Amino acid sequence: MYIGSLADCLGNQSVQVGTNVVQVGIPFSEEEISKAIFQLDRDKAPGLDGFTIVVFQDCWEVIKEDLVRVFAEFHRSGIINQSTNASFIVLLPKKNMSKRISDYRPISLITSLYKIIAKVLAGRLRGVLHETIHSTQGAFVQGRQILDAVLIANEIVDEKRRSGEEGVVFKIDFEKAYDHMSWDFLDHVLEMKGFSPRWRKWMRGCLSSVSFPVLVNVADVLSRMLLKAEEKNVLEGFRVGRNRTRVSHLQFADDTIFFSSTQKEDMMTLKNVLLVFGHISGLKVNLDKSNIYGINLEQNHLSRLAEMLDCKASGISRRLDGWQNAYLSFGDRITLIQSCLTHMPCYFLSLFKIPASVATKIERLQRDFLWSGVGEGKRDHLVSWDVVCKPKSRGGLGFGKISVRNVALLGKWLWRYPREGSALWHQVILSIYGSHSNGWDVNNIVRWSHRCPWKAIALVFQEFSKFTRFVVGDGNRIRFWEDLWRGINLWESNIQDYLA
Repeated sequence: MYIGSLADCLGNQSVQVGTNVVQVGIPFSEEEISKAIFQLDRDKAPGLDGFTIVVFQDCWEVIKEDLVRVFAEFHRSGIINQSTNASFIVLLPKKNMSKRISDYRPISLITSLYKIIAKVLAGRLRGVLHETIHSTQGAFVQGRQILDAVLIANEIVDEKRRSGEEGVVFKIDFEKAYDHMSWDFLDHVLEMKGFSPRWRKWMRGCLSSVSFPVLVNVADVLSRMLLKAEEKNVLEGFRVGRNRTRVSHLQFADDTIFFSSTQKEDMMTLKNVLLVFGHISGLKVNLDKSNIYGINLEQNHLSRLAEMLDCKASGISRRLDGWQNAYLSFGDRITLIQSCLTHMPCYFLSLFKIPASVATKIERLQRDFLWSGVGEGKRDHLVSWDVVCKPKSRGGLGFGKISVRNVALLGKWLWRYPREGSALWHQVILSIYGSHSNGWDVNNIVRWSHRCPWKAIALVFQEFSKFTRFVVGDGNRIRFWEDLWRGINLWESNIQDYLA
């Protein structure tokens, strides 16, 4: 199998993004540095210097000239001195009763000055990411969201099930980038993407430390390798809908899902691509944590494919249990409900219509925990739950009703649909279900499956429409008789009532 060199896979990206890439190497301005400082969290733990970001924010007028000189020197030399690079490595336990080293998560406590430099560089890099990172990657690029890949995966798997075609979904887990990443590989990728020697020198200056932010999405190289394999017809992904939109993989940061046929040749090609990528980048696949799932596939066949790939053939957790023995004040319970019990279901609420019984059960958990805590015995409810759910501006605690949050989160897709016509998730939905000729109304006359998210999304369209208004242009996208012009009645109904 031949895919091509790294330069062949990345293509001539230096031409594509060259204009904007030039801007990332210009001198640093006082305004740019100030903006980065005041965007940082004031209360993050300090590094060896002992200074938190609050010092730089509150003393900005006093120290700004010195900081500008520091950035000017960094712009010239690309070197960060040793004291700025110094860091603590702290091991945080992932669970109770941690015993093995794998039960801990290492973090580096870096100096505030290093954080500021990294923040400024990340801000510059953010301006060109949309031009250099492929549409299958859901992270890093402004406007792309983690749920985009979830929606696509649910829809194309459901489409595959309905068609009766066989297929496999392969979810891989990478070893941590900071353990094995090749810095020479990163530098070469930046060069291929058109970044200047000055920028690459800055990156080397940052990465030479024991603590660093990963500013480059190396998984994009894997994406380009897979696309090159598709172009050479040695790898076939899923083709979805009437437009036969091709989807071979989805990524969010380094989380990657592959969609493939069940052919042995495709499996071997995929495995070889992963081996080659691991060899050139140093980023290895953790096969023990990787899984393969079959669609319309017999278990014996799936097991053989899993053996070939050396991987495994394969809800809201009970977070309250972890708080059983902790004494929590009323304020602590409010914080936990808002940060955990309210937000944990949000991924589900953003894609599916939650059953009324489930919404009631979740709200009961929230209500009981708020007034009784855990292990404290039953207490009276001092205020009605409807009042608690109101916004803080109206005397409540801002929890919100689960059912209302569900409709709002589903409605976000309807708002994004006409505004993101070039996005991969939009293309997949358009290919499967089609759309009204006006380009924004979802087509809900389709072969629904109980599994697909778009059913729940399309069914809230009428509710969503009540909170929108029309700005009429040339009239090409306006349905005069069918749209809601005022109130809740169609214009056609208003006319009929008037004529009657």
